[in-house]
Amino acid sequence: MDGNEFVTRLKAESQAILAKIDEPPTSSGIPKGELLATLVKMALKNEMEATEIAAEWVSTTPELNAKLALARHAGDEARHYQLIEEKVRGMGISLDDFRPLDPPSPVLTYLRTLKTTPERIAAALVAREAMGGRRNVQFLAFLDRIGQRDLAALYHDVINPDEDRHHLSGCAVLAGLAGSTETQQAARRAALGLLETGDRVRSSALQSTGAPVIPGC
Repeated sequence: MDGNEFVTRLKAESQAILAKIDEPPTSSGIPKGELLATLVKMALKNEMEATEIAAEWVSTTPELNAKLALARHAGDEARHYQLIEEKVRGMGISLDDFRPLDPPSPVLTYLRTLKTTPERIAAALVAREAMGGRRNVQFLAFLDRIGQRDLAALYHDVINPDEDRHHLSGCAVLAGLAGSTETQQAARRAALGLLETGDRVRSSALQSTGAPVIPGC
C-alpha cells in the first residue's frame, strides 16, 4: 500500500483502540476544587512534555517538512502551557512547587526511545494527538459541568483546534515518509506503542486520583 493508504488504516486502527475513552466517566466524590487542581496540573504536564519532545527532535530531523511540523508543534504546545497557566493562576491554584518535567511521564520516556522520523511522527503527532483529542472532548465536558467556562472556552477555541491541526499535519507528513513496508511497520509499532503506554498512564491516573476524566496533550 502507498503512504496515504497506510495512514488511513493506521488512523482507523488507532480510533478503534481509543474508543474506550468514550465510555461514560464515573462520578467522583473528590471536592471540586481539589479535583480541578489535580487535573489542570496534569494538563500542564502534558503540554510541557509535548513541547519538550518536539523541541528535542527538531535538530535531529533531516526532513524539512517534518522538522517544520515539529517546530510548529513545540511552539503551539508551549503557548498552550502559558495560556493554561494563566487561567490556573487566576483560579487561585498555586504552582509554586510544580515541576512539570519532574519526573518524566512514561509517555515522554517512551517517545524518547524513538529514533527515526516516521516513528516519531506516527507516535507524537498521529497517535498522541488523536489520543489527546479524544481525552479533551471529555475534559471539556467536565469543565462545562463544573462551571469552568473560561478554561472550557480556551480548550474549545484554541487548544482542541490546534491539536486537530497537529494530528492532520502529522498524517500528511507520515503519508509522504511511509512508502515502504519496513517503514510502515516501524511507524505502526511506534504509534501502537504510544497508545498502549498512554492507556496505561490514563488507567493509573484515574485509579490513583479518583478523577472521572483526564486531560489530553
